[in-house]
Amino acid sequence: MSDPGFFGRAFALIDRLPSCRILVIGDIMLDEYVWGSVRRISPEAPVPVVAVSRETKSVGGAANVALNIAGLRAGVEVAGLVGNDPPGREVARLLRKSRIGLSGLIRDGKRPTTVKTRVIAHNQQVVRVDREGSESPSDGARSALHAAVRKRVRDCDGIVLSDYRKGALSRELVAEVVETARRRGIFVAVDPKQPDFSYYRGCTMITPNRSEAEAALGGKELPGDLELGEGGKALLRCCGAKAVLITRGEQGMTLVERGSRTVFHIPANARQVYDVTGAGDTVIGTFAAGVGAGASIRDAALLANVAAGVVVGEVGTVQITAEKLVRALQARERERDAALERPAGRAGRRTTPPR
Repeated sequence: MSDPGFFGRAFALIDRLPSCRILVIGDIMLDEYVWGSVRRISPEAPVPVVAVSRETKSVGGAANVALNIAGLRAGVEVAGLVGNDPPGREVARLLRKSRIGLSGLIRDGKRPTTVKTRVIAHNQQVVRVDREGSESPSDGARSALHAAVRKRVRDCDGIVLSDYRKGALSRELVAEVVETARRRGIFVAVDPKQPDFSYYRGCTMITPNRSEAEAALGGKELPGDLELGEGGKALLRCCGAKAVLITRGEQGMTLVERGSRTVFHIPANARQVYDVTGAGDTVIGTFAAGVGAGASIRDAALLANVAAGVVVGEVGTVQITAEKLVRALQARERERDAALERPAGRAGRRTTPPR
């Protein structure tokens, strides 16, 4: 971490997080995990046989963004669509358990809750099974969601749009949210899936991964820092945002801010990478909570980078918490201090024999 004052600001920021309230709007799903081990190959086909030891469930999509914000002790409410089915009721139960406001959770009897089931053996994902409807949301559910958002946008410090292209975020809803936020003077942060970023025009921050950024630029490849910086500027022009934060996996992140001549490249913080599931949700959740609590966009991005490094070191959909984030920051601060001390320890040592 090259900014010597960041750690002090980060700890103070974490202390302020409970003072902000974020509204998360988007596509909600249920993540199921089947955990086990592989001891043999099936005689029926060349596939592993997984001996199941346990099964777990967690919220996914926009609900996972809200879960991460709640883990940071910020206030959070979620608005989106689920089916009128057992998975939808399980999503509601898990949100309630995590004390996330869910009065904006709308049940749509026309289509099922999206469920993603992952089979994990020896900490490796073997296969993923998706169950979801292809129907558009019903008119009644869409109207109810619009009404719920209008009511809840009055009481928040910032908004996250978590788009998985499952139908919750219509162009009309996005435009209405952006305009309402502009009038109220609050930010809108977007985790995009639409290939045309003008869909989110007027948002404040947008957090695509590298492949999403390349798709939004018509397939133009962004292999290095220079291309990412230029691509980020083009994306800002496309959606009118103040900042774009491009996540780059093991290469970290690139932050481009409107009006800044400097492109900010942030090295990855992960010590080990076991599973990237939900890492994007952690990034935008931490990023938005940081800005909502008064951080600069750059400090919020740095904090989000540390948070992402924590969750990719665990398997499955993992919630960041304030405690985990503090421990990660403390570890990196110790590493920084040790690195600063090493040159001083060598200062008096001769590297060539005296004459």
